[in-house]
Amino acid sequence: MNAPLDSATPSPAEARTLDAASALPETQPPHPAPAKPSPEILTPPLITPRTLQRGEGLLKADVVLKTHAGQPVICKDYSRYAGSWQAIPARLLLRHEARILERLRHWPHAPKVVGQIGKLALLLEYVPGEMLSEAADPTSPIYFAQLMAVLTSLHRSSIVHNDIRGSNIIVSRGRVVLIDFASAIYLPGGRLLRFLLRPLRRSDLAGGLKLKARLTGEALTPEEARLRRKPAWIRGLQHTWKRHLLPRLKRQSQAQRYDETR
Repeated sequence: MNAPLDSATPSPAEARTLDAASALPETQPPHPAPAKPSPEILTPPLITPRTLQRGEGLLKADVVLKTHAGQPVICKDYSRYAGSWQAIPARLLLRHEARILERLRHWPHAPKVVGQIGKLALLLEYVPGEMLSEAADPTSPIYFAQLMAVLTSLHRSSIVHNDIRGSNIIVSRGRVVLIDFASAIYLPGGRLLRFLLRPLRRSDLAGGLKLKARLTGEALTPEEARLRRKPAWIRGLQHTWKRHLLPRLKRQSQAQRYDETR
């Protein structure tokens, strides 16, 4: 008669199960999933302030490329006129340009207003690129076709730039951007204002066509030649301003600056 099995002694079936289990490799605890690296926060490189334009002349601002709130900006600074009679018109120019650009804040062909420092300095969006007159391929017809389309779009907003020249046109990644709206004019509806707006529009287009003729050397079409001719009364005003009024104001400004330094 077989003796009863001790409860602590495994049965033959249990022994075979234990032997098989002992032959299996030890189960390693699962490795924790590698932690995902935290996203790297890229800080835009700081820009060493650089003067792009000296405010030499009558009511000209110093234009400086600098960093503001971690971003590159353009600072139009009229502070050199602080304490003189020119501070008042300089302040009005700054305020006028800010208002024009605020009207164009959703338009992709003008810089945005970033802020203002005091009453004589305006911060504007920095548009990387190069002036049209100094672009790698300034003769490309696509630039001038886009420029004329940009001017037409601007005029639909009842705004004329009034100072179209190579240094006020930036080519930024194939996009034409107009800068320096200090001389721009906003003429909303009304019969009299529309009468003034039409020749001023032609003056803008004439500036673009003059630039095209100078850079490309190509002859303008008869229609372009017609548009390039400014109305006689606008030519007369510009002549009077450049030959008589502006030199007189410059002499007065220089005389006052000389008296202040004595």
